[in-house]
Amino acid sequence: MPPRTIWKGAISFGLVSIPVKTYGAISEHKTGLRLMCPRDKSPLTFRRICPKENKEVPWEEVVRGYEVQKGKYVTITPKELEALELKSGRLVEVFQFVDAENLDPIYFDSSYYLIPDEHGEKPYYLMREALEQNNKVAVGRVIMHEKEHLVALRPYEGAILMTTLHYADEVRSTKDFPELKKAPEVEKEELELAGQLIKIMKKPFAFKEYRDRYQESLMKLVEAKMKGKEQVIELRVPEIKPTKNLMEALRASIKANEKR
Repeated sequence: MPPRTIWKGAISFGLVSIPVKTYGAISEHKTGLRLMCPRDKSPLTFRRICPKENKEVPWEEVVRGYEVQKGKYVTITPKELEALELKSGRLVEVFQFVDAENLDPIYFDSSYYLIPDEHGEKPYYLMREALEQNNKVAVGRVIMHEKEHLVALRPYEGAILMTTLHYADEVRSTKDFPELKKAPEVEKEELELAGQLIKIMKKPFAFKEYRDRYQESLMKLVEAKMKGKEQVIELRVPEIKPTKNLMEALRASIKANEKR
């Protein structure tokens, strides 16, 4: 299935405007499991029922509401929401360039490919090359999906990748967790052994080496059931035991990894 355009607009920085189309960069694995009636094996459907009228509301009639007081809403129509987005000019407004290491990954949210639209090819590739050669990330803002997002633009495999960023007040502080307030003292030898284990286990990371093992197991189960084979399911809950002797566990881990 070809990728679907999510959004059309332009990258804007200085007096430069670059027409672009936006596509989702991620296609997540989905189990494909449906909620079903146990008696007749029919997939369950979900309906938009008005609790006062006790009847279904067609999707084209649905409006959104903002609760201004308990039980009191101001309604907003889809056209009004669309007008707000159009009012923004559908621009990715770049206002700053930063070093990539200045953006902590905890702020990263969703990623999108920005692809040049008609008449946007030359400035698009110019921006991509300029970011790559100067090792910089463009930071800007865009209104999309009923929200103004902070975004980071960076070169990625021949394209410009746009990643939406969480705002600072959306990221929980580690100070909210009392368990982190009293850190136990770490012994020098324990730290040296942990560093040794890290060096032994260090190797180049390749995403392509890893697969969704749960999804693969689920597909094997589905295939077996299609062939009429009932698999015996053994419920084995792994026992989680806290490490009592940290030094001993580190030494054993180093020994096991050295053998590999």
